[in-house]
Amino acid sequence: MPPHKIEIDCTAYCSCGYCCNWQWGLKLPGPFFLGFTPSWMPIRLRRRKKGNLDNAKLPIFSKFWTATTQNGSPYYGLTSNGRFPAQARPPILSSLSLMQYQKLPGRLLLFPWRLFPRHGSIAADTDFYPFGTRMFVPGYGWGEVEDRGKAIKGPKRIDLYHRSHREALQWGRRKLQVLVVKPGESTLDLLKVPRPVKSLLKGLNWLRGLVF
Repeated sequence: MPPHKIEIDCTAYCSCGYCCNWQWGLKLPGPFFLGFTPSWMPIRLRRRKKGNLDNAKLPIFSKFWTATTQNGSPYYGLTSNGRFPAQARPPILSSLSLMQYQKLPGRLLLFPWRLFPRHGSIAADTDFYPFGTRMFVPGYGWGEVEDRGKAIKGPKRIDLYHRSHREALQWGRRKLQVLVVKPGESTLDLLKVPRPVKSLLKGLNWLRGLVF
């Protein structure tokens, strides 16, 4: 199936403990830690679970999952495919950058590395959108499916990563017409031309994407 548009319920999340279900914990001897959370019971004794790395290497004060099957495992802030999440950054001369004009002075003067575009991290149901699926979300920009979530089920629900909880709240929940490009389905991938020519065209397309 070629790239297509579909109406999707687009919600927002960030790396905070509320969005990603983690809490700070003080590692104790044995399989336990003291969990700290801003609630009516701010300190709780919880059981640790072996994570992706040796628990012995964990700092005394670390982050731990509080939900899903990883409850009690160390939380490293990575997406499901092992990357650090990122918020989409549009090309400097794109219409989306002009809509976000309040960010341009910082990108131009204070943070020159932010002149380069960057795709955002999207959490989706990978039964419908496998890792590597690219999506253009109006008002957000290009993103790539790099994560999944327990509450994200079906083809009409995705989560968009934002740098802060404030920006995630500002985005809220929006139903938008999203352009979906699954791996191998881009316009360049579908061209019936020799592979070297296709690679050259992809390079030119990447250079064009730096500014437009």
